[in-house]
Amino acid sequence: MVRIAVQVASLAILVRLLSPAAFGYVAMVTAIVGIAELIREFGLSKAAVQAPVLTRAQRDNLFWLNAGLGLALSVLVLAVAPLVAALYGEPLLEPVTRCLAVVFLLNGFGAQFRASLQRDLRFTALAVLETLGPAAGLAAAVAVALQGGSYWALVAQQVVTTAVVAVGPACVAGWWPGRPRRSASIRPMLGYGGSLFGTQALTYVGNNVDTVVIGLTAGPAAAGLYNRVYQLVKLPVSQLNAPITRVALPVLARIQDDPPRYARYLRQGQLVLLNVLVPALALGWAVAGPLVHLVLGDAWGQAVPIFSLLVVGGVFQAIGFVQNWVFLSSGKTGQQFRLNLLTRPAFVVAVLVGSLWGVTGVAAGYALTAVLQWPVALWWAGRAVPEAQAGRLAVTALRAVATYSAAAVVAHLAVRAAGLDDAWLSAGLGAGVMLAVLAAGAAVLPAYRRDLAGCVTAVRVLRGAGARSGRGDRANERK
Repeated sequence: MVRIAVQVASLAILVRLLSPAAFGYVAMVTAIVGIAELIREFGLSKAAVQAPVLTRAQRDNLFWLNAGLGLALSVLVLAVAPLVAALYGEPLLEPVTRCLAVVFLLNGFGAQFRASLQRDLRFTALAVLETLGPAAGLAAAVAVALQGGSYWALVAQQVVTTAVVAVGPACVAGWWPGRPRRSASIRPMLGYGGSLFGTQALTYVGNNVDTVVIGLTAGPAAAGLYNRVYQLVKLPVSQLNAPITRVALPVLARIQDDPPRYARYLRQGQLVLLNVLVPALALGWAVAGPLVHLVLGDAWGQAVPIFSLLVVGGVFQAIGFVQNWVFLSSGKTGQQFRLNLLTRPAFVVAVLVGSLWGVTGVAAGYALTAVLQWPVALWWAGRAVPEAQAGRLAVTALRAVATYSAAAVVAHLAVRAAGLDDAWLSAGLGAGVMLAVLAAGAAVLPAYRRDLAGCVTAVRVLRGAGARSGRGDRANERK
């Protein structure tokens, strides 16, 4: 929650200090060169977390591989900086690209230290470091912006945030890599990571083609507008999903050989995901106008319809995280890659077609494909891992979407009917009405009431499982 507060503060403060074009310049660069970060990672952090047994020598080899890839890609990004600037016809993007190259080197160094903390279930240390990083990055950005640094403030924010999040885990992980060893094979992890990399690369292209298309067709100001609105929608999705997934993945990976228990824990994790993320996004849709006004300011009023469309896509993206847990925890990353080979091209086509109607059309293309792809992905995950019981997961997800959508519609109508001029009062009214509707729903809908009770027990059950799994994993490493 502290990290979410920092992200909201970052959005609210920096949009008042910088122009939309400043955000557009940095977004246009990261949309292109960000693929290098996936190559640097190559799925090896997730492979280290998912592996049933990970020896010290294997961990050392993974560190050196990630670090070497990070160094190589930093050099590559430095070399292609002129090409990025030429693509957009914006010469100032060349120095921006060169400065962002250091991010890949830093992330390559810190990747396995972060994976080690996650594998050892040291979630508190991760949470603290990943809160300090954005806070330090925001402080650096504000300092540069107040000196008239424009888009350099955003470059400083990325570099400082990455430095803290990369170096911090090395200081608290409790191990330091030794020399690489040929005797310690990491081939199974490379196979897992290679398939995961393919999936992540396709997902990355799908998630960033909208920014590239807008930057090419409408310029940096429009790209900056879209980027800020997208970040506002992505904030609860990424900031709440990350800690939930960080707990779910190592726990599910360790009980995958016990199908009934695996299915039960998966449903319990889904309950937490649904009843945290979906209401947050639904409330955002209900009070879209006041929320955009409060966070982004009066000058961003044209972003409200874009925000509303992106929220719809965000809901289905959020409920789709469960099938990602299934693929990753079971090691079926090859199946996940094949799924994305089918679905991601459709996403790209939808965005390209939507761009004919401008930024709003791009947002509509994103939302439509997110809605249509969710049932396909869930069916595919159920076929790959039958013990996941995809049918039950679908029923639970649809019940949550229907419940929170109905409450959001009532809250939205109440805000419109009230016609209040004050954005704070409008947002508060929407939140109050939605909470009242949900309280009434809990009173009259037994299934919804059971879901809420399941969230409470899920936290306790997952926590206990995590403790037992952590002790077993450390025993295996000693052996």
